[in-house]
Amino acid sequence: MSSILFFPMSMPDETLLSRITRYHFLSGNKTEAETFRDLFGVAPFQLSIIPKQLENLASRLPGVKEGNLAELLEINTTFPAYKPFIGLSKESSKEFDKVLSDVARVPRREGTRNSRAKICLACVQADLIECGYAYWHRAHHVPGVTACWRHGEELLKSCPNCSHPFYRKNRLLPGLTDDCACGWNAVKPTNRSLASNEEREFAVFVNDILQRNLPSIEYTVLAACYRRQAKKQGFVHGNLIGTAKLFSSIRDKFSDEIISKIDLAYAAGIRSQWIRLSTTRGQIDMPLARHLLISLHLFGCAEKFEKCLAEESLLASSANPTVRLKEKTLPEHKKKAYREKISMLLEVKPGIGMDYLWVSAYQVTRWLNENDKDWLLSKITGNLMQKSSVEPVVNDEDEKYATILIEGVENLYRITQKQVRVNISNMLALLPRKVSRERATRKSFPLLSAQLELHLESLWHFRLRRFIWTMSEIARLKLPPNNSSLRLLTTVPHVACQALINHFEWDLDSMVKDGIKVDVMLRNTGVSRQWEGPPGYDIPMGGNAYMEMIASNSKLQ
Repeated sequence: MSSILFFPMSMPDETLLSRITRYHFLSGNKTEAETFRDLFGVAPFQLSIIPKQLENLASRLPGVKEGNLAELLEINTTFPAYKPFIGLSKESSKEFDKVLSDVARVPRREGTRNSRAKICLACVQADLIECGYAYWHRAHHVPGVTACWRHGEELLKSCPNCSHPFYRKNRLLPGLTDDCACGWNAVKPTNRSLASNEEREFAVFVNDILQRNLPSIEYTVLAACYRRQAKKQGFVHGNLIGTAKLFSSIRDKFSDEIISKIDLAYAAGIRSQWIRLSTTRGQIDMPLARHLLISLHLFGCAEKFEKCLAEESLLASSANPTVRLKEKTLPEHKKKAYREKISMLLEVKPGIGMDYLWVSAYQVTRWLNENDKDWLLSKITGNLMQKSSVEPVVNDEDEKYATILIEGVENLYRITQKQVRVNISNMLALLPRKVSRERATRKSFPLLSAQLELHLESLWHFRLRRFIWTMSEIARLKLPPNNSSLRLLTTVPHVACQALINHFEWDLDSMVKDGIKVDVMLRNTGVSRQWEGPPGYDIPMGGNAYMEMIASNSKLQ
C-alpha cells in the first residue's frame, strides 16, 4: 500500500474530517475523489464517528500502523468519550487489530447528520488568532453537545442566513473562512447567541471526559457506579435504584427543552424507561448523550466520575475473595437467623420458590442450601402446598377494567400518523389506575387478562397499519409511489414494505390514482390482528435482534 507524502499535523482538539479537509487544500487536489484515494485508497465515503477505512489511512502514514491508528482515534475522533460507556468485549476483534478489540461496540453512527459539522463563531476567530487557521473542533461534535465549552455560545449546524447545512454526505467540510453561497461568512461580525447555563455545564463536562481519555470498563462496573452514587443522593426504590426519582430530578434541573436538545429520543417523546440499566451485547442499552447527562447529574464533574469508576473497579476485582472469606468465618449460630429470615419471606410472600429466594436472599439461600438443605426444601415444599390450597381472589375492578379496555382498544387500532402498537403496556395505559403486567395476567384479573390476549397486536399487523397510512399520505400529497417516498414518510423496514406489496399483490400506481380509504384497505386484506406476516419473513429487521443476527452471520463468513 502506497504512502502519502505528508499529512498535516493535528490542531488541538481537531476532528478527523477537518484534518482531511486541510489536507485537501494543502495538497492542491482538484477533486475530493483524489483526496480520498490519496488517504484511503477508495472512492469518497461517509465519514462516521470511526470510519472502517481509518485503518487504510493509518497504514499510509509514516510509522507503525497500530500506533498511527491509536493516535488518530485518541486525538481526532470522539471515541475517548465513548470508551467508559460501551463496555468490554469478551472476544478479540479482527477488524481493528488490537486497538479497538477491548470494547464491546465500535461506535459508527449516532445522532443526526448535522451534528457531524458544528461550529462556534468565537472559536473560529480565536483559532485564526492563536493558530493562524480556523478548524472544526472535536468537543463540539460529541452527541448531545449544543454549546461551546470554552465560550458558552450556541453551536451552529448550518448557515444562519440561508440555513445551508455545513455537513454534506460524502463531501469534505467547507473552509470556515470561505463565504457561503448567500454571502455569509463566519469571520464577519454577527449577532451571537449564548447558550443556557445548563448547556454550557454539559459541554464543559463532556469536554473533560473527552480530554481525560478514560479506559474502557465492564458494563457491570459502570452500572454499579450509577447505583452507588444514586443511592447516596437518595434516588432509591427499596433496594434498587429509583430511576423514576432520578429521571424527575434530571427534568427539574435541566428542563424538557434542554433535554430535548441533548437527547433525540426525548425530543421525539420516547420517555418510557428513559433511564435503564439493561444490557445488550455487553453494554448498557442507552445512547452516549444520555449516559453523559446522567453522569453529570450524579457526579457533577469528570474528576469525581473518574475517581468513582476507579474505586468501583477496585471493589469489583476484590469482590469474590471477600465473599469467600466471609463464608469461611460465618459463625454456626447464623443458622437460626437465616432460618428466621427464610420463614419470614415465605410468610409474607406465600407461594415463592427457590428462584425467588436466589434473587432476593442469595447469601442466605446459598448457605442454607449448602448446610441445611433438608430444612430449606421442606419449608419451601410446605409453603407451596399451602399456597395451592388457597383460592385466588378476583379483584373487584376486574369486570370494570375489562369493559374500559374493550371500549378503548379500538382507538388504539385507528390508522393515524402517530399510531402505536397495541401491546400490553399501551392497553394497560387505558386503565384509570396502574395495574402491573404481572397482576393483569394472574387470576386476580381473569376478564382483563382474557381481553389483553384477545386484542394483542402482532408486529406484522402493526407494520401493515403503518404502511397503509404511508400509502394514504403518498396519495394525499400526490407523491410518486416509489422507494424514495416510502423512506420519506415511514420507518417501516424496506424489506417489510416489499414483502407486504408482494404478498397482497398491490399495484401502487392504481392505488394512489384511485385514492385510499385506510379502513377499507385494511379490511380488504382479510388478515387478523394477530397476523404473523408473509411466509418466509419471520426474521429480525431492526433493533438489537437484527444487530445480533448480523454479528452472528459475519462470524460464520
